[in-house]
Amino acid sequence: MDLDKLEKRIKMVSHRVRNINLGGCGVFALELYRIMKGEFGIDSQIVFTGWRSSKSIDFDHIMLYCQGTWIDSNGLHATGPTNTMTEEELEELVADKRRWNPAFHYWFTDQYFKPISNENFLKRQMYNYISDKIS
Repeated sequence: MDLDKLEKRIKMVSHRVRNINLGGCGVFALELYRIMKGEFGIDSQIVFTGWRSSKSIDFDHIMLYCQGTWIDSNGLHATGPTNTMTEEELEELVADKRRWNPAFHYWFTDQYFKPISNENFLKRQMYNYISDKIS
Protein backbone atom coordinates (compact mmCIF):
# COMPACT_ATOMS: atom_id res chain seq x y z
CA MET A 1 0.00 0.00 0.00
CA ASP A 2 1.35 3.44 -0.82
CA LEU A 3 1.12 6.30 1.67
CA ASP A 4 -1.40 8.31 -0.39
CA LYS A 5 -3.81 5.38 -0.32
CA LEU A 6 -3.14 4.97 3.40
CA GLU A 7 -3.97 8.64 4.06
CA LYS A 8 -7.35 8.28 2.35
CA ARG A 9 -8.13 5.23 4.47
CA ILE A 10 -7.05 7.03 7.67
CA LYS A 11 -9.41 9.92 6.92
CA MET A 12 -12.32 7.48 6.61
CA VAL A 13 -11.53 6.10 10.07
CA SER A 14 -11.07 9.50 11.72
CA HIS A 15 -14.46 10.69 10.42
CA ARG A 16 -16.20 7.74 12.08
CA VAL A 17 -14.54 7.58 15.52
CA ARG A 18 -15.66 10.01 18.20
CA ASN A 19 -12.96 12.05 19.94
CA ILE A 20 -10.18 10.14 18.18
CA ASN A 21 -7.71 12.94 18.91
CA LEU A 22 -8.70 13.22 22.56
CA GLY A 23 -6.95 10.10 23.78
CA GLY A 24 -7.11 7.58 20.95
CA CYS A 25 -3.66 8.22 19.50
CA GLY A 26 -2.01 5.27 21.27
CA VAL A 27 -4.64 2.76 20.17
CA PHE A 28 -4.54 4.17 16.64
CA ALA A 29 -0.73 4.03 16.45
CA LEU A 30 -0.54 0.49 17.83
CA GLU A 31 -3.18 -0.93 15.49
CA LEU A 32 -1.78 0.91 12.46
CA TYR A 33 1.74 -0.31 13.32
CA ARG A 34 0.44 -3.89 13.41
CA ILE A 35 -1.54 -3.58 10.18
CA MET A 36 1.33 -1.96 8.27
CA LYS A 37 3.88 -4.50 9.49
CA GLY A 38 1.74 -7.64 9.46
CA GLU A 39 -0.25 -7.14 6.29
CA PHE A 40 1.83 -4.89 4.09
CA GLY A 41 5.37 -5.60 5.32
CA ILE A 42 5.95 -1.89 5.94
CA ASP A 43 8.34 -1.10 8.78
CA SER A 44 7.71 1.99 10.86
CA GLN A 45 8.81 3.47 14.17
CA ILE A 46 6.52 4.38 17.03
CA VAL A 47 7.32 7.99 18.01
CA PHE A 48 5.94 10.33 20.65
CA THR A 49 6.03 13.84 22.03
CA GLY A 50 7.00 13.85 25.67
CA TRP A 51 9.90 12.37 27.59
CA ARG A 52 11.31 9.08 28.80
CA SER A 53 12.94 8.32 32.13
CA SER A 54 14.52 5.05 33.15
CA LYS A 55 11.19 3.95 34.64
CA SER A 56 8.44 5.44 32.50
CA ILE A 57 7.29 7.26 29.40
CA ASP A 58 5.34 10.49 29.71
CA PHE A 59 3.63 11.39 26.45
CA ASP A 60 1.27 13.92 24.89
CA HIS A 61 0.86 12.37 21.45
CA ILE A 62 1.88 9.12 19.74
CA MET A 63 2.46 8.71 15.99
CA LEU A 64 4.26 6.47 13.52
CA TYR A 65 7.29 7.46 11.46
CA CYS A 66 7.59 5.75 8.08
CA GLN A 67 9.60 6.57 4.96
CA GLY A 68 10.26 10.18 6.00
CA THR A 69 6.62 10.78 6.93
CA TRP A 70 4.87 11.04 10.30
CA ILE A 71 1.44 9.39 10.50
CA ASP A 72 -1.40 9.81 12.98
CA SER A 73 -5.20 9.76 12.91
CA ASN A 74 -5.17 13.12 11.08
CA GLY A 75 -3.17 11.68 8.19
CA LEU A 76 0.37 12.27 6.92
CA HIS A 77 2.70 15.02 8.16
CA ALA A 78 6.06 16.43 7.05
CA THR A 79 7.33 16.81 10.63
CA GLY A 80 6.79 15.16 13.96
CA PRO A 81 8.37 13.83 17.15
CA THR A 82 11.61 11.86 17.29
CA ASN A 83 11.38 10.08 20.65
CA THR A 84 10.84 6.37 20.00
CA MET A 85 9.26 3.50 21.89
CA THR A 86 8.85 -0.20 21.24
CA GLU A 87 5.65 -2.02 20.38
CA GLU A 88 5.75 -3.62 23.83
CA GLU A 89 6.03 -0.24 25.54
CA LEU A 90 3.08 1.08 23.55
CA GLU A 91 1.05 -2.02 24.43
CA GLU A 92 1.64 -1.26 28.12
CA LEU A 93 0.60 2.38 27.69
CA VAL A 94 -2.56 1.43 25.81
CA ALA A 95 -3.46 -1.14 28.48
CA ASP A 96 -3.28 1.50 31.25
CA LYS A 97 -6.57 3.39 30.79
CA ARG A 98 -5.70 5.77 33.65
CA ARG A 99 -3.19 7.45 31.34
CA TRP A 100 -5.75 8.21 28.62
CA ASN A 101 -7.77 11.35 28.18
CA PRO A 102 -11.20 10.31 29.53
CA ALA A 103 -12.92 12.08 26.63
CA PHE A 104 -11.90 9.19 24.39
CA HIS A 105 -12.42 6.09 26.48
CA TYR A 106 -16.09 5.87 27.27
CA TRP A 107 -18.95 3.57 26.43
CA PHE A 108 -21.66 4.45 23.96
CA THR A 109 -24.46 2.64 22.16
CA ASP A 110 -23.84 1.56 18.58
CA GLN A 111 -26.42 1.53 15.79
CA TYR A 112 -27.77 -1.79 17.12
CA PHE A 113 -28.17 -0.35 20.65
CA LYS A 114 -25.30 -2.51 21.88
CA PRO A 115 -22.87 -0.92 24.38
CA ILE A 116 -19.36 -0.68 22.95
CA SER A 117 -16.19 1.12 24.00
CA ASN A 118 -14.70 3.76 21.75
CA GLU A 119 -11.41 1.80 21.87
CA ASN A 120 -13.04 -1.31 20.41
CA PHE A 121 -14.97 0.77 17.90
CA LEU A 122 -11.72 2.42 16.73
CA LYS A 123 -10.04 -0.96 16.27
CA ARG A 124 -13.00 -2.26 14.29
CA GLN A 125 -13.02 0.82 12.04
CA MET A 126 -9.29 0.45 11.39
CA TYR A 127 -9.71 -3.13 10.28
CA ASN A 128 -12.76 -2.16 8.20
CA TYR A 129 -11.06 0.69 6.34
CA ILE A 130 -7.28 0.30 6.56
CA SER A 131 -6.75 -3.45 6.59
CA ASP A 132 -7.02 -5.45 3.39
CA LYS A 133 -7.94 -8.60 5.30
CA ILE A 134 -11.50 -9.80 4.96
CA SER A 135 -13.04 -10.23 8.38
